[in-house]
Amino acid sequence: MKQPIVIHTDEDYEQAQLRVAELQAESDTSTKEQELHALAEAMLAWELRRETAED
Repeated sequence: MKQPIVIHTDEDYEQAQLRVAELQAESDTSTKEQELHALAEAMLAWELRRETAED
């Protein structure tokens, strides 16, 4: 993972969810943990932006 993960669309969010599921099936490595952390941050940012837009 060389670039930050950014979610722009619902489709990106769904792909991020699929990637999390894939990573959870893999053995534990530092790279896996870094990617899971980046995905979690990107997904949270997306959720917060959507929540703000709905208000």
